[in-house]
Formats: sequence, C-alpha cells, structure tokens
Amino acid sequence: MLIAFAISIALCLPASAHTRSQSFSTWTVADSIIDGVFQIDAYRVTQLSETPQDLTTLLRDHLASTVKLTQDGTTCAAAAPRVISAPRGDLRVELRFTCAKPFAENPAQLHINAFFDVSISHVHYIRITDADGFHEAVLTQGRSDVAVGGATAHTGTDVASFLLLGFEHVLSGIDHIAFLLALAMLAGGLWRILLAVTGFTLGHSLTLALVALGILRPDTAAVEALIGFTVAWAAGDALARARNMSPWYGLAGAAGILALPLIAWITGLPVLSWLLLAGLALFAGTMSFARRFDGPYVAPAIATVFGLAHGAGFAGPLLEMDIPPGQLIWTLLAFNLGVEGGQLAALAIMGAVLWILRSTLTQVPKPAFDATAAALFALGTFWFVSRAFA
Repeated sequence: MLIAFAISIALCLPASAHTRSQSFSTWTVADSIIDGVFQIDAYRVTQLSETPQDLTTLLRDHLASTVKLTQDGTTCAAAAPRVISAPRGDLRVELRFTCAKPFAENPAQLHINAFFDVSISHVHYIRITDADGFHEAVLTQGRSDVAVGGATAHTGTDVASFLLLGFEHVLSGIDHIAFLLALAMLAGGLWRILLAVTGFTLGHSLTLALVALGILRPDTAAVEALIGFTVAWAAGDALARARNMSPWYGLAGAAGILALPLIAWITGLPVLSWLLLAGLALFAGTMSFARRFDGPYVAPAIATVFGLAHGAGFAGPLLEMDIPPGQLIWTLLAFNLGVEGGQLAALAIMGAVLWILRSTLTQVPKPAFDATAAALFALGTFWFVSRAFA
C-alpha cells in the first residue's frame, strides 16, 4: 500500500501554481536600458488593498513605488508600467528603466521591494540577462537588491540564495513542520526518529530532483492536499499505535475520503481526481489493519513514501524558473541542503522543548501526547479537505 500511495502522486495532472507567496521577474540588459517582466499570482495582488479594486491598476501602482533602479546614487528614469498578457490566474507587468551611463562601465542596483510589506515570507525569483551571460538570485525581505552590469551580471545562479531559500522554505511552511512533529511521534525513540528523517530525506530528494528535471510534473493542488493527508495520517497512526485503537477507525477515515467526491457532486465544488481520492482511501483503510506490524523500519518506510509528496511541494519554487542545465545540479544541491538544514533546525527546536519539559516536570502527562496527536490530526485533516476542494 505504500507503493500505491507513491503511485497516487504520479496520477496528478500538470499544474502551474504554488501556494507560497512568491513572484518572478526576468530582465534583459542592453547598454543603458533594462527591460523587465514582473509576474505574480493574481490572488497575491488582492492582498494589496482591503477594498475591491482593479487588480491591474493595483499592481501597476505597487510596482511603480517598490521597484527602482539606481546608478551612482541617482535614480534612473522609469517608464510607466504596462500590463501584458499572462497565464490564467497570473498578472504580468512590463517595466523599463533608462540610466545615464552604460551598465558595462557603470553598474547599477535594481531594488525590488514589491510585496515584502504584504508578506514577511515573500520570495522573489529574478533572472538578469545581458550579452555576456545571466545572473539568477532569490530576493527576500532582508535582501531585495541585485546588481545590474559589471562582473556580477553573468555569474550564473546564486547558489547561496538557493541554500537560504531551502532553509526558509521548511521553517516557514507550517505543514512541513507539523509533519515532522507527527513523524517524530510516530517513530518513537531517538534512533527511530533519525531513521524516519533519513527516509523522509530520501523520498523528498528523489521527487525534488524528478520535478526539477522535468521528469515528473505533479499537480500542485493535489500535492498540497497530499501533504495535509500525510500530516493527518502520521498523527492519527501515532495515536492509534500508542493507544492500541481499533483498525476500524481507519475504515471510517477511508469512508470520509470517499465521501468527498459525493459532496463535491452535490455542492458543485471542484475536487481532486476521484482516482486519487480512491487510492488514498484504499491506503488509509488497508494500512490501519497493518498496524500490528510494528518494527524499527515501519516509520522510515512510511516517511520515505510520504517524502515523495513533500518533495513535490519543495520543488514548487524551482518549477517557475528557467534554470539552465549547467546550473541545475548545483541549484538542486544547494536547495536540498537548505531543506535538510531547515529540518534539522526544526527537530533541534522540538528536542529542546521536550528536554525542557522533561527537566521541569517530574512526568510528562500522557494526555499531552494524545492532545498533540489529535491537534495535528485535526490540522492535517483540515488542510487535506480544504485543499481537496480548492
């Protein structure tokens, strides 16, 4: 049934979006003029105003005030932002700046502060190309400037920024953190937790590579729902194993999953593929009866397969970037190392909290485990159901 869950990921249809707050821009440098195209999900633009407004006007005004180019301390002339055609659900704006001197001799600084005030975890992916090469980087609230012209304009992909992106991606993703906590509760002891985390790493590393290389193109909405499912199942199974609960609870969960297409049909709401939901229901029902098989490798095996879904979620930011093949390996490696660093940091924090509790309390109340597992199960279920209907 673990194999069945892995296959369900491959059943996802192509998609083009990710729920993380992010934007993209590509820039072309010529002499003293730089032309760019800024792209973002239309939903993010609605966050710029509390009252309904025309989104294209809202985005144009926002970019006009948050994107600028300076050379030798002087602000370069900016043309009026122009809205151009974009994929469904996205908005694109064309930008142009003209400076007094050629960039090759007098480098400039491009400042992009768009949407950082709206979302503290917003990420902007930028690619600048000139006659000599290209430069790619990841901009965040703490690093919103990039050089135009000079040697930095064609240094390739900024590996350090992707390393930081992977680290922040884990720590800023509450669903990934919730899964790590549920996985630790399912695994049990320290040795089992380390094995489970290793399995999770193998799983998400494989999918991350397959997605980034274009071999696997999963549906992002389905992946986000699957991540919610992994949180709910890991937490629920941890509680069921600890309290030796009846496997019939698993069948109740499977029935609930199978009810989603019926609810969608009655209400007219869009829902995930019926085949995918049927596969998850089969997994939930069957694995609940396999609970009697309890060994040191159960949690690592589950974590490896569930890691496939999380890897597709990790790869979301890389799908939108046209990273050259020569730079792809280093980008993947840096991003994955950042993800591992984020995981270790999250586990270290969890371990520190647990150590403090054990040091201050004579005995950690048993209901604390049940309450935590139940809360994670409820949270994962909410994510799964809400994303299944998205």
